[in-house]
Amino acid sequence: MAKTYYAEGRQIAYALRALFVIFTLSFYLLFPKLHWGIFVAVFFIGIIAAEWIGASWTRKRRVAKKTSTSKTTSVTSTRKNVTTKESKARASMKLTDPQLITADIHALSGTDFERLMEMYYKDQGYSVERIGGSGDHEVDLILRGKEGYKIAVQCKRWKQNVGNDIVLRLKAGKQVHGCYDAWVVTTSNFTVKAREAAESLNIKLINGIALENKLNTWKKKKRS
Repeated sequence: MAKTYYAEGRQIAYALRALFVIFTLSFYLLFPKLHWGIFVAVFFIGIIAAEWIGASWTRKRRVAKKTSTSKTTSVTSTRKNVTTKESKARASMKLTDPQLITADIHALSGTDFERLMEMYYKDQGYSVERIGGSGDHEVDLILRGKEGYKIAVQCKRWKQNVGNDIVLRLKAGKQVHGCYDAWVVTTSNFTVKAREAAESLNIKLINGIALENKLNTWKKKKRS
């Protein structure tokens, strides 16, 4: 962009120099009896003035660009700070259990989505242990059925499809937590590679459509 401004300044200088040349020649033709030194002086003054005006234009444009960029950066930074604060505020607002049941699952935070799934599986007869946090090995919930075996569950409240990396890490998490089975539950869907990996590793995948059907049936029973 700086080169563009420089080119603009040079173009202005060249145009003014041409005008000053024309002016000097016209002045000479109108006043031929004047000393030639006057015409030379007028010519050089015109050239210097043209160069100065061109350089001033370039400086002015660069300063205006820097000011505009600075303002844009400031506005962007302010917006990011506001967005971050709003996100933190939403994250800190813990929904009650009744609110979780009526809330849109796609609008839930990751933590609230895990809580909702915990409530759901408890109502399905499982005892549920919340894991989550760092070092969870992609295991958010551990379900224990009446038979006593454990199921490792990974909850993904995502918009994008879940990839095979999650499936592979859950396989390791299943072993770390000593679980018999492993499920991945998501509000979105799974990539082809994730499905292939899950099939080979015997991991159950529950996508958004299947999940919403299960939750809607459960919510109707809760309300009745």
